[in-house]
Amino acid sequence: MAQRFRGGVVAATGTLTALLLAGHRLLPNWRGWGNTLDSALPWLGLAVPLLAVAALARRSPLATAGVLVPAVTWGVMFGPAFVPAVRAGPPDLRVVHQNVNLANPDLPATAKALRAARPDILVAAELDDDPVLMNGTVDPAFAVRLDPGLRYRFPDNPGIAVWSRYPFVGRPRSVPGVPRSRWATIRTPHGPVNLYAVHLASFRPGERWVIAERNAQVEALAAAIRADPSPRIIVVGDLNTASTDREMGLLTETLSSAAERAGSGMQFTWPAALPLVRLDHVLTRGFEVLDSRVLPRSVSDHRAILADLRFASSRKDEEDR
Repeated sequence: MAQRFRGGVVAATGTLTALLLAGHRLLPNWRGWGNTLDSALPWLGLAVPLLAVAALARRSPLATAGVLVPAVTWGVMFGPAFVPAVRAGPPDLRVVHQNVNLANPDLPATAKALRAARPDILVAAELDDDPVLMNGTVDPAFAVRLDPGLRYRFPDNPGIAVWSRYPFVGRPRSVPGVPRSRWATIRTPHGPVNLYAVHLASFRPGERWVIAERNAQVEALAAAIRADPSPRIIVVGDLNTASTDREMGLLTETLSSAAERAGSGMQFTWPAALPLVRLDHVLTRGFEVLDSRVLPRSVSDHRAILADLRFASSRKDEEDR
């Protein structure tokens, strides 16, 4: 009997890991700990090699099954992120974003690195982002080092600053329920795009009001996107929400993650020294993703992200031709 159940601990641990991976959203979200588990989900894959070592030691078919179950579950969930999309040609739009860090000691160096990425649209969070103290202004040491081709800038900075190579239509507006946000229609050579630049509230597990504020802002942003009939939308910024967080599902119901469609890995962005989670995102509607990547570390505590996008043909486009 003991021989039959040899490796039972390994099998039970592997089964529990697989259940957590597949059913994490079913767990209660007490004080945001459900969100925390969601955010750490990719790292549960580290259990697989540990279980494999234990299974080799036990030399048991039951233990081997206990390794295969979470390995297959993890592979199904996260494997597609490592399958590169094969799309050729130049992009219609290059979008770059970084949370530059309010305490950044060398903003000119950060601006220089972002300029080297050659964006058509640049979004920067935490750039003098207290409108009460800083009057919503942008540090000239940062702005002067950006590409002069980014001629158009949203006129104020409520914690999220935007530059564009192309003009925007009308005055940018805030998203109701999201204080650090602006959205506007940008008129590009390929057609209009509704750009939403956002910096959502911080994520702090255990502090119920902080988690509640972040989650409420995700819901408000998702509601604004659902109400927007535009065929082409870009949402970009520091969402303080991991791609695996259950709240992200509210946004990906109607938008696609550029990082996940590009197939270039997990693309973690925070903390910059050793990224463990992707908090910064480019989400789209009506675009093909040619490339999405995390840029090399600069002075900030977040890595910058880049997405190369191509306009996808819509039915209306075909009718207009």
